[in-house]
Amino acid sequence: MSTNAIVHELQLSLKAHIESLWAGDIYSPITHLLTRSSTVPAALSNLFKYTDKDGTIRYFGPQQVALGRVQDDVINLAYNQAVPSAYIEIAPNDFDNIETWRHSLYKSMDGSQNIDNLDRVMEVGNSHMMHRRIVVKMTIYFLESDQSNSEVDRIGNAASSFMEALSTSGTMMDATWSWRMRDAQGNQIVDPFGETPVRSLPVIVHSRRRGGGPDNYIWDIKIYVEVQCFKEA
Repeated sequence: MSTNAIVHELQLSLKAHIESLWAGDIYSPITHLLTRSSTVPAALSNLFKYTDKDGTIRYFGPQQVALGRVQDDVINLAYNQAVPSAYIEIAPNDFDNIETWRHSLYKSMDGSQNIDNLDRVMEVGNSHMMHRRIVVKMTIYFLESDQSNSEVDRIGNAASSFMEALSTSGTMMDATWSWRMRDAQGNQIVDPFGETPVRSLPVIVHSRRRGGGPDNYIWDIKIYVEVQCFKEA
């Protein structure tokens, strides 16, 4: 059993899941040598492959995954301007719309969960379903990587689709990158109140491009992840 409440444990689990599969190049700010090579699933290597302004073939990935706001200088997290600076923020609230945000609710407000009767089936005896909601944001700065308009669109949409897949539970999609919703020890998450996750889906996804070419593109992704949890009294 976890010592954390369900929402915090879910954030920790999703962070670890993303970091285990996806990462971008990082260089030392002092020696300017590569200190961490990018990591992507082998099946997606062509999807995330790109050529930087120096002609080097690289694989796109985030430099940092954080709970809450990233506090570092986000313009150059790779410490190499030729590499797009990308970071992911995971939170139980919507930074941009906190007044109307509900991070937990009894029935889904999005309609996407009405495809079956799982929640009704599980509402028996001294147990019930809760829907927990997490926001996952990704920001990509292509400021000096010299990517074309088309290439920014290609990489940005690839990142958005992969983030959707990473936040979809293995109970909904049996893929290599499905989220198994396990704790740090690899066990099923159960919080001190008896709540455990059943499935997750990215119910709302926003993706947009800001700035202009050739060196001022920024790509934003925001995903609302809804986790259906079973709670025993």
